[in-house]
Amino acid sequence: MLRTLFSGARDAVARVLIPDAAATARKAWSLRLIELAAVTDIILNVVPVVSDWLPWWLTLVLLGGAWIARHIIQNKEAASGQGS
Repeated sequence: MLRTLFSGARDAVARVLIPDAAATARKAWSLRLIELAAVTDIILNVVPVVSDWLPWWLTLVLLGGAWIARHIIQNKEAASGQGS
């Protein structure tokens, strides 16, 4: 019962908020980079041994890449008509 209720609600929300969620997920490089930056930051803070191999500025580089992906690359795709 709950599985049916939740899957129906999830489908309704997906249709209303993001009509083509699959295409959006394939092109959402900024979201992927933000998630990777979060994982990197968590690893650097939770596992101190890893900080010998991963530089402290890696999170900043990933977030900068996410900004570039969102504001430059994704805007070019939307302007050229590939986003729709």
